[in-house]
Amino acid sequence: MDIARRRFLEAAALTMALAGAAACGGGKDEGSGTLEFWTISLQPTFTDYFNGLIKSYEEANPGVKVNWTDLPYDSIVEKLITASAGGTAPDVVNLNTEFALTMAGKKALVDVTSLTTREEQAVYIESLWDSAKIGDAVYAFPWYAAPNIMIYNKSLFEKAGLTSKPTTYSEALQMAPTMKAATGAYLFNPPTLFTLMLEEDIPILSEDKTKAAFATDAAEKLLTNFKELSDKDDLPKTDWGQWDTELKLFETGQLAIINSSPASVGRIKDEAPDVYEQIGIALPLKGAAGVSRNPLMNLVIPSKSSQQEDAAKFARFITGDESQLSFAKEAGIFPSTLKASQDPYFTSDTSTIEGQASAMCAEASTTSADFSLGVEGQSTIADEVNKAYEAAVINGDNVKESLAHAHDAVDALLKQN
Repeated sequence: MDIARRRFLEAAALTMALAGAAACGGGKDEGSGTLEFWTISLQPTFTDYFNGLIKSYEEANPGVKVNWTDLPYDSIVEKLITASAGGTAPDVVNLNTEFALTMAGKKALVDVTSLTTREEQAVYIESLWDSAKIGDAVYAFPWYAAPNIMIYNKSLFEKAGLTSKPTTYSEALQMAPTMKAATGAYLFNPPTLFTLMLEEDIPILSEDKTKAAFATDAAEKLLTNFKELSDKDDLPKTDWGQWDTELKLFETGQLAIINSSPASVGRIKDEAPDVYEQIGIALPLKGAAGVSRNPLMNLVIPSKSSQQEDAAKFARFITGDESQLSFAKEAGIFPSTLKASQDPYFTSDTSTIEGQASAMCAEASTTSADFSLGVEGQSTIADEVNKAYEAAVINGDNVKESLAHAHDAVDALLKQN
């Protein structure tokens, strides 16, 4: 089963189960003093770390016990469906933004603004706090992240005679033909059309999120500009947004830029040491929205939790400055709080490529976001939007018609919801 199909089925099953869970009672007895904490794929690598973190919380909060359960990505969805439908939902759950919004759409999560003060909310990077926002409600505490940075091949830029790096997609489109003609390498591989529209601040949905809104002149111009370069082989025609493809092209000298997390530097070092020696680091490409991608993990509180205040307190502890900074040092991820993200730890080493990547990550994080539509079923909507790219760029269909077909498909999905 392909990934898009699997994600659709998971989201559909989750939606139905949570609808039932929202209508029934349940949860643990009030005052049990035990919090159920579920995470995704952190054991066994971080078992000792989290056991220590939980112990310190329990010691600081007498009478509170935290039961930690770690599950694989696929398993946590199934388990959460079962627990929510059975009225035994956990209290604090680790989810990515997409699934957090899916649950929120069925009123299966608590609006955490009701459990936090403005001061407590202000510790997080604003754009990341807003990632799981629907209307005025926020349904998740942002946790660890992976901000994109630009990793580029200095030798390819020198060979092409390009003395500066592009900062925007508009600049990159202008430079792409020069890079391809001089080196035979592509300057960059575009993100998926769905992501590109969000980065270029082109609305995908209407303001009330009930209709598609991207069959516009702006979207047509954007896709046309990219299509024209791909038709000339100045940009890749296939595999937009496919990270494995981008990495392979970069490691073989066929791509000058990748927008990725700092973790990619280590992989390039292992797999293509010659290319690693040519790496330069810069801020990632951005669109008109002025923010770059930052995939995010969150902590959410199911609405069926009977200990929501205690759950919120524990979630704030796990996602607070001190805990996030210590986890970043342990795991090599990046925090979502302002203070922790600006800690000197991330900028203390600028003599190595890895250190430069970490420092750039700190700078990029303050203008980053985990792009979301604020509706359930985002992955399915994204699949339909991306079909416009497949039709227009890969198959050579008319751009305006391709967008119109995708627009109608998204409208149909929204009506189903």
